[in-house]
Amino acid sequence: MRIGSIQISSSPVLALAPMAGYTDAAFRTLIAARGADLVFTELSSAAALSRAAGGQPSSPRATDAIIQVGTGGITGIQIFGNNAIEVASAVGRLRSLVESGKCAARLIDLNFGCPAPKLTRNGAGSALLADEKKVGAIVQAAVKAAGQIPVSAKIRLGYKAKNNIEIAKALESAGISAITVHGRTAMQKFSGKSDWKSIGEVVEAVDVPVFGNGDVNSPADVGRIMDVSGCAGVMAGRAVLANPMFFLQAREHLRTGSFTPTSWEDKLKFMHEYLSLQARFGLPFHVAKELAMQLAGGFRGSAKMRAELMMAKSGEELTAVMEKREEGSRAP
Repeated sequence: MRIGSIQISSSPVLALAPMAGYTDAAFRTLIAARGADLVFTELSSAAALSRAAGGQPSSPRATDAIIQVGTGGITGIQIFGNNAIEVASAVGRLRSLVESGKCAARLIDLNFGCPAPKLTRNGAGSALLADEKKVGAIVQAAVKAAGQIPVSAKIRLGYKAKNNIEIAKALESAGISAITVHGRTAMQKFSGKSDWKSIGEVVEAVDVPVFGNGDVNSPADVGRIMDVSGCAGVMAGRAVLANPMFFLQAREHLRTGSFTPTSWEDKLKFMHEYLSLQARFGLPFHVAKELAMQLAGGFRGSAKMRAELMMAKSGEELTAVMEKREEGSRAP
């Protein structure tokens, strides 16, 4: 698959979705080592990023932490905004960081898919899907500002009603290099079932690579969404939080029709590795606790373990709680 100037040899190309509060540099590093080709940062505000452009005051420390890049895989920085000038300024700042060697990201992703009210009430995220011309203008400005850095976009099927084909064509006309489609409208949020056939409508409508997203809950779903939609790549998010072996299992399932279950030892090793990277990337302890809570689910006694994890005040206490689980037991 080619995304602008980026050539990816894997087939299919597997991507880790951007998830606020989870896809920090440490998490992305470890998931890239476990089979993800593309890893995306938490979404960042174009307004915050643009404040550092043109010699203006630097962006908030939180934004600088979000855009730091781990190792392995291809990192895309996802941004949101509802103003073409502001988005272009933010992209220009990212481009300068990349070209100066201060940031190792290789892709910029525009968020037109998030249904969270904190974005949509300000006319950003999935609210923009109601205005195809504005989406096109934002993308055109971002692509121009990005120079040689490819720009991708994440969308839904529409805001209130489907206009997935029209939006996809507007994106392609404006110079987008790849599109990820979540198979629900914004108003559906995460209710109902992801419409993989409508993702296929986008695949047929454009020539750029399309990633399928939504209800990819099992490693076996990677092959299923590809069969239904014809997408060239697959993006998964929430399922990976509970199962760090997800992408390796998806590749195994595509090869053999089955996959090796995730063991508790796999999860415990992941947590140890995450904690070792946490200090390196300067991440606060509470993010490790949130991750541990995601890993500790879906088995008998998980509620008790989560209650104990909530009381932990250090990485050592987190792992001590997790290590009490019987060795060799299987995690779903």
